[in-house]
Amino acid sequence: MAGKILVIAAAAAFVASASATSFAQCQSSIKPKSQPTLFCPAGTLFVSQKDSNAHFASIQAAVASLPNDTSSHFILIDAGTYQEAVNVTRKGPTTLLGRTDHPASFAQNLVTIFNTTYINQTTQNASIQDNADSAVLTVAPNKYAAWTGAGYYGGTPVPIPDEFGCTDFKAYNINFENRAVRSFQPQRIQTHGDNQNNGGVGPALAFGIGFANASFYASTFRGMQDTMFVGKNGSAVFRKSQVLGSVDYIYGFGTAYFDQSEIGTRGAGCTTAWKGTPNYTNTYGAYFSRSSIIRSPDADPSLDLTGQQTLGRPWNNESVVVYMDSFMDSTINPAGFQIWAPSDPRNMSIYYAEQGSFGPGFNASARVSFDHLISAKDAQEHFSVDKIFGGIPAWVDWDF
Repeated sequence: MAGKILVIAAAAAFVASASATSFAQCQSSIKPKSQPTLFCPAGTLFVSQKDSNAHFASIQAAVASLPNDTSSHFILIDAGTYQEAVNVTRKGPTTLLGRTDHPASFAQNLVTIFNTTYINQTTQNASIQDNADSAVLTVAPNKYAAWTGAGYYGGTPVPIPDEFGCTDFKAYNINFENRAVRSFQPQRIQTHGDNQNNGGVGPALAFGIGFANASFYASTFRGMQDTMFVGKNGSAVFRKSQVLGSVDYIYGFGTAYFDQSEIGTRGAGCTTAWKGTPNYTNTYGAYFSRSSIIRSPDADPSLDLTGQQTLGRPWNNESVVVYMDSFMDSTINPAGFQIWAPSDPRNMSIYYAEQGSFGPGFNASARVSFDHLISAKDAQEHFSVDKIFGGIPAWVDWDF
C-alpha cells in the first residue's frame, strides 16, 4: 500500500510541475500497464489499438472528443501504425505525444500515422477538391483554411476564411506519412514539375496547416510531391525533425522554421516552393537553421541524385527562403536555387539567401545571381526566430 501511495504521490508531483518541455516520463513505456498515463498531465487521453486501458483506438476519435474551447488537452498515443486522417480544428492548446523511450530521436519513433490519399491533378475538379484533401494531419479551423486554392493569394474558387484555429498545437515523436507512392522515379531537375518524379501520383500531403500555430519535435513527415503545406496565416516550427520528399516537398504561403532538422530528397526535384502573402500578419517564408539538406536515407540506391536537388523555386514573385548554418550534400545542384520555369521565371522580387552553408553541396561561385550570400550578423538581425515571429513564440518548446 505504501508503494502505491508513493507512485501516486510521484505522479501528482510530476503533473504539478509538468510543462511542455518535460514529457519523457509520460511517453515512456516503462510504467505499470494499468496506468498508461502515469506521469502525464492531468486528464491526458490514451489512444491504443491493443491496450484495454485505452480511452480510444483512433487518434481522430480522441481529437474529436475534445471540447471546442480554449482549454489545454493532451493525447498519449501508444506504439503502433494508425491508418487515418487527423484533423485538429479546435482553438485550444492541443498536444499529441507519441510513446517512445528515446524522445530525442525521430529515428526511434514508435508511432506512425499514415494514409494513401493523393490528388490526381489531371482529373481534379478544383472547385471541390484540393491538395488539402490528401493530408494525413491537418491543423486548421476548417477545411478551406488549409486549402492551396488558386491565384496569387490562393483565394479562388474558395473564399479565404478569417477565422483562426489552434493557437498552440504540438506533436512529439510521431511519424506522419503519405504512402500514396513508393517508387521514386528519376527525372532531370530542369524539367520536373507537378505529377512528374512521383510515379504519376500528384500532391500527397503528410501535413497541412492554415490559420493556426503548430510545432513539432523529433517527428517525421514523409511523402513525395508536396509533402507538407504551411498555408495562409499558418506558422509552424520543426525541431530535430525530418522531412522527406522530392517535388516541392516543402511548400506554402505561411511561415515555416526548421531547426536542427533533416531535409531529404527521395528523387530529383526541388526542396521548397513558396508564395509570399503580404496581406497576412505573419512573416511568410521558409527558414532552415542548423539543419542538413541531404539525400533521403530511403532513396532508391540505384538513383544518381548528384546535383539533382535545388533549394527552392518561387511559387510567386514574393517567395522568401533562407538557409542558415546548414550542411548540404552532393545532391544539391551547384546553382542552389532555380527559377519557376523558363517561360515564367518569377524571380523579380523574391528573396533567397544562404548563410554559413557548408558541405559538398555548397558552391558559392556557382550560385544563381538571386541567391544572396549573407553574413552571420545579417542572419541574426533578420532571420533569427525572434525576428521572424516578432519575439520568441510562447507556443514553441525551446527547451526540447
